[in-house]
Amino acid sequence: MDRSSPDFDWRRFRRDGALADLGEVTLWYDEEGRGAEPLVLLGGFGAGHHIWDFVWPLLGDFHRITLEPRGIGRSDRPPTPYGVDRWADDLRLLLDHLEIERPHIWATGFGNYYAVRFIARNPDRVNRFVGYTDIWAGDPSKGYPKIWRVYGTAIEEFGTTGFGARMLTAMFSVPWLPWFPDWEAENLSVTMHQDTAAATAGYCLTEADVRDDLAAIHAPTLVLQGDHGWDAKPLPPGEDHSLRLMEERILGLRTVVIPESHPAYVIPHKPEECARIVRDFLLSKET
Repeated sequence: MDRSSPDFDWRRFRRDGALADLGEVTLWYDEEGRGAEPLVLLGGFGAGHHIWDFVWPLLGDFHRITLEPRGIGRSDRPPTPYGVDRWADDLRLLLDHLEIERPHIWATGFGNYYAVRFIARNPDRVNRFVGYTDIWAGDPSKGYPKIWRVYGTAIEEFGTTGFGARMLTAMFSVPWLPWFPDWEAENLSVTMHQDTAAATAGYCLTEADVRDDLAAIHAPTLVLQGDHGWDAKPLPPGEDHSLRLMEERILGLRTVVIPESHPAYVIPHKPEECARIVRDFLLSKET
């Protein structure tokens, strides 16, 4: 699988999934491998669940579940308030619907916000947690509010499909993957919607904050990400404010920072390495 080639065929990983009627909301989800240990995969609001396509076949010894939260992709977009509380509640409803009691959770990007809230409020509903450093929109090392000022204007003026999707994709640099612009533009065109972008991505870039939830996480936890920032420039761990907070507040937290890679897009960049690290952690008996 040569991911360094511009001709890399990423479309072959796409899946259809299904819809779950949870009463107050209908969510899109996908699952495979029932009977094995459950592993919930929570993506961000740009690449969405598509970021898991690259590790999905490498995690075949788990019952894999992924979803699109309300306001994203094929899930409902009701005119109700959005935010980490709502998304965490929706995750609980989906797990109940699928009769999954205590899964592992692997979250990246904005999926980490509601993963942290869910785990803090439902400590008996998680086995092990693999997370990311999206815990606070105001982290000065990320510059998210500045990103939203440009991102939000582009969405308002051009939408999230076609030229609009191309503009949004151009804001992030992933030089290791020559096919990234085409891949991310297609992701955005089906994942993000102009009418809910401010309430979903905009909220995550300007308001979301789960710092106070961190100390309530008692599940074995691993943080996995690349060593560069969103601008593809190296970001030393000591300058990552959110990572430092997680290390201070989550007892026994383990951190793996993969060199020469984007912080969140390390998963499509180095899926074999990410899957190996996560599998070893999830299957470990160490507390």
